[in-house]
Amino acid sequence: VLSMAQNYPSELPRQVCGKFSLEQYPETIMQALGIDSVHFKPRAEVFPGTDIAVAVHTDHGNELASMHWGWCRSFAKRPLINTRSAEAWEKKTWSESMHKRRCIIPASGFFEWDQNQPKGKKDCYKITPADDDGFALGGIYEINADGEMFASVLTTAPNEKMKSIHHRMPVIVNKDKFSEWFESDDRMAVTRLMQPLNSEGIELHKMQ
Repeated sequence: VLSMAQNYPSELPRQVCGKFSLEQYPETIMQALGIDSVHFKPRAEVFPGTDIAVAVHTDHGNELASMHWGWCRSFAKRPLINTRSAEAWEKKTWSESMHKRRCIIPASGFFEWDQNQPKGKKDCYKITPADDDGFALGGIYEINADGEMFASVLTTAPNEKMKSIHHRMPVIVNKDKFSEWFESDDRMAVTRLMQPLNSEGIELHKMQ
């Protein structure tokens, strides 16, 4: 059962992929996941600290679970909503989940701020697929002692188009690689899935 929080903050510190959209579930992605029915409330903007719909692989196939976006740690001043893919295999915080609990976060698009502009004057861009109905954001998750689940979006180097506004971008998993993403024990194979999506696959829209 998909449960999404309805009350979320309107402004939070801006991190890499600090906000995404889920205006509708991407049909092609849901079909590739083998998930037939979804109950959800459309959200033009999805913020950190709220519950998000996350696809996980189980003994019964792929399913959607409700997870809190952001891991809480005593050393961090704010929830860890992103994970650098190059560090995820080795760092203690992420390693176990990277090996055992990879997930996919369906999104219509994501937002980023132009890091090349002066502080306080950064333009916001919405990034959408150029030729598809959504993104499959690669992530990892953890489960606490109470059974609550927490997700973090993996990030990678930017493609040439993203590089014009930011030094990172979310990992985007190709639909034909979902099974490998969920189940592979081959570290090199999974690492290859975390390379930046080609520039031709995204469009940048400057927000007014």
